[in-house]
Amino acid sequence: MVPCLLHTVISTSPSKCQEAVEHLGADGFLVSRDPEQMKAATGTMDGIIDTVLAWHPIAPLLALLKPLGQMVVVGVPNKPLELPVYAIVPGGKGMAGNSVGGIGDCQAMLEFAGKHGIGAEVDVIKMDYVNMAMERLEKNDVRYRFVIDVAGSLGSSA
Repeated sequence: MVPCLLHTVISTSPSKCQEAVEHLGADGFLVSRDPEQMKAATGTMDGIIDTVLAWHPIAPLLALLKPLGQMVVVGVPNKPLELPVYAIVPGGKGMAGNSVGGIGDCQAMLEFAGKHGIGAEVDVIKMDYVNMAMERLEKNDVRYRFVIDVAGSLGSSA
């Protein structure tokens, strides 16, 4: 039986396990390409926040949800995701999506993150690196997210 975990990181890359547990505070780590791990975790999760920007199969993720579990997609993949009906109808599972929230949503998210000690891992880049960042995003060669340092990109001559 899989233990009840509060925060589980799911990744295709086993190399992210130590960082997820030690640095990001995950209670567990699941390799989505490992059929045995995925089978063992079937029906154990109340919810999943899917942040992946690249196309990926979502039926295996939906199988991880308990009945009435919810998956929220916040990444916007470069190709449409495929949602087989069999993945949500049994168990009454639900899916929602959100890419950008208003000021109120953002404030609520920041308050929730602060209350629960949730932070973000980002790569800060300058404006002259944006084209390379876009190429890396397309290749799924980004560890977390890029943040553009606009002020730092302007230099000191203003």
